[in-house]
Amino acid sequence: MERFVKKGFKIFSAIGLLGCICAPATFADISVSVDAGAGVKKISPYIYGRNIDVIDDAVESDAEKAAELLKNEPAFYTQVLESGIHMMRANNGNNATRYNWRKKLTVHPDWYNNVYSHDWDITAKKILENLPGVDAQYAFQLTGYAASSTEYNFDDWNFKQEHGSWAKQTLDLAGGGEVSEDGQTLVKAGDYSLYNEAWPADSTVGIIAHWKDELKYDMSRFRYWSMDNEMEIWNGTHADLPLDSGGAFLVKQYIDVAKKARAAWPDIKLTGPVAANEWQWCNIAGKTPDKKCWLEYFIEQVAAEQKASGIRLLDVFDLHWYPTEKDYGSMVNWHRVFFDTTYNYPGANGIKTLNGGWDEKITKEYIFKRVNDWLDKYFGEGHGITLALTETDFTRGGAMTSALVYASWLGTFMDNGVEIFTPWTWGDGMYETVHLFSRYGHEFRVQSMSDNDSLVSAYSSVNASGDSLTVIFVNRAESEAQNVNLKLENFKAIDGTVSTFTLEKLTGETFKSHTENALKAGTANVADNALALALPAKSITAVLLTTDAPKIAVPAKIARTKAGMLYGVNGEWFVDNSRANVLRVDVLNAFGQNVLHIHGAPAGTIRLATKALNSGTYLVQIRTSAGTQNNRISLR
Repeated sequence: MERFVKKGFKIFSAIGLLGCICAPATFADISVSVDAGAGVKKISPYIYGRNIDVIDDAVESDAEKAAELLKNEPAFYTQVLESGIHMMRANNGNNATRYNWRKKLTVHPDWYNNVYSHDWDITAKKILENLPGVDAQYAFQLTGYAASSTEYNFDDWNFKQEHGSWAKQTLDLAGGGEVSEDGQTLVKAGDYSLYNEAWPADSTVGIIAHWKDELKYDMSRFRYWSMDNEMEIWNGTHADLPLDSGGAFLVKQYIDVAKKARAAWPDIKLTGPVAANEWQWCNIAGKTPDKKCWLEYFIEQVAAEQKASGIRLLDVFDLHWYPTEKDYGSMVNWHRVFFDTTYNYPGANGIKTLNGGWDEKITKEYIFKRVNDWLDKYFGEGHGITLALTETDFTRGGAMTSALVYASWLGTFMDNGVEIFTPWTWGDGMYETVHLFSRYGHEFRVQSMSDNDSLVSAYSSVNASGDSLTVIFVNRAESEAQNVNLKLENFKAIDGTVSTFTLEKLTGETFKSHTENALKAGTANVADNALALALPAKSITAVLLTTDAPKIAVPAKIARTKAGMLYGVNGEWFVDNSRANVLRVDVLNAFGQNVLHIHGAPAGTIRLATKALNSGTYLVQIRTSAGTQNNRISLR
């Protein structure tokens, strides 16, 4: 996470397209259509992710202190697994930039540049052992430096005791720095060479062999590697280092490490440039040589080198974003900043420098749409580079508002093929939301259309068999219930009563498990492929539908194998529980040992965490109300 989010910030009047939502209003019924045969695309399980902030990597010789550090981890593992999270960004943001995996040290740039112990070996091992089905993203270092010694740390304890909370903690004081009497001003910067060592590309990518060959980790769980963190603001966050802040230098550092990483592991997934925030998307301290927006310049230069070298240098285009608006109308429209070319975003700021100067007429952000256009322009169509948002914070306005914002972002990312989404801050209401999407949704997105999408959106998904459809409605109206009329196409729903699950009036943290949460069960009636539903104000509602005449057109490139209720997609295995009759699922190895167990299974699709298992043959037992199904699968 970066420190300079308000650089160049301007104040705008926030007027969302919801209109004035401070007074009651009357709305016409909203028509929603879902076409199960249109817009079919695979939903990445990695949009159901978060940043690591509970799993501790410290090694404590004091057993009592160690127990205190680790006391919250078991509950955390339970919430992650039960909610359906599948990605953990585990590199700690700014603290990843100078991580030394050999010495298990890193520089804390937001704490006097002091050096402390960090051990990614520990967090990676904990993820492998405690979070089956959850993959993780770590990071390579690109500055050319890494932490080397704790001997030159600034005496932060006495400094804080003397100056209290007013003391600045971002001053460059490690390595013999000096500070003014009032604790506010840097008198003399510390000597970076005392606590850093040279860290070339070979050193940073050496962690791959360390984990794969020495520690024997399952590297399929760690395919995604962030190319450092927010490099365009190193001149602020890592100001103690003698770095060139210009775009050409940053791209060179990126390319050097990317080539080494690809050589060390051809199947690795490289994510970059991990840009800091809206202002920095188009602005860097040293500027780009031709005054292009930083993101476009990065894409242009990396694409040119990829074409020249024949080495794939980028797999996932990764951004950070920290919106600052505090009014409800702006917050519930934030999802429109990514792809909506019609939305005038009140916080549009750095994007005004898109063309080199300052253009007040540029008010529409649609940043991911712009990125996709630049990727097509410079890499060529069919490049296969996807999108990620790996840091953000929208946790304000209470649990229900956070849930609505989160649901809108998840639905937008489903609709547009985003691959990774890991919010930096995790707030109340978010476990409830990801649980509803991940555990009750399915693996293929299909097209949804609302005639009042700014007020009520629908996000829909089907399973690979095409016989189960989940439609999730997000009602953003602050005080009014909304009547919705749903019409289905290319999905002949079975007439009668169907299940619904609703989140509303959330306060505090309510999610404990798949069976203990704030979901309110309900029903709706389907007739002639249509249903009517009343959505409470500020609510998220899932409707679970089935058909006995599936017509889904699964993309041909997605290989699928099926054996009864069990089916595989591109090496991953799923259980079809669209009838909600699965009692438990057990996976047994060749020795008859139970290596994976799921109980209290949700209706819809159950994803088996088979990536966490070793190669070999396994027996999958699916116990239903009608009996037990046994299937053998082979994992490679």
